[in-house]
Amino acid sequence: MNRLKMLFFVSSILVSASAWAESGGDRVIERMEGLRDKAEAVLTQAEKAPEGQRHVHMTEHMKMLGDIMSQLHKEHPDTSMSPQQHLAWMEKHDKIVDDVLSQMQREHKLMLSENHQ
Repeated sequence: MNRLKMLFFVSSILVSASAWAESGGDRVIERMEGLRDKAEAVLTQAEKAPEGQRHVHMTEHMKMLGDIMSQLHKEHPDTSMSPQQHLAWMEKHDKIVDDVLSQMQREHKLMLSENHQ
């Protein structure tokens, strides 16, 4: 009977740790996605702004992207994640990095269009 209790106890700890690791990683990714979406909104404002006012939005946007990239570099998948959870985390992380790079390209095109008009 004591072995059974011990087995249940250990199993519950392992399940809790796994669930915590997954939800903790999900919270980080959700926070990064939220920051990415806010940066996207600022970039859209810059694209819609009159030429003389775009620089204000672009400055804010570049600061936001810098903050996102800094945080992305600091975040790492939890060591207790399973290989499948780790892969899913990395795919989400890579997607955010790709989105940030895409926004940087859009902003670069916007800067070039202003400088050549």
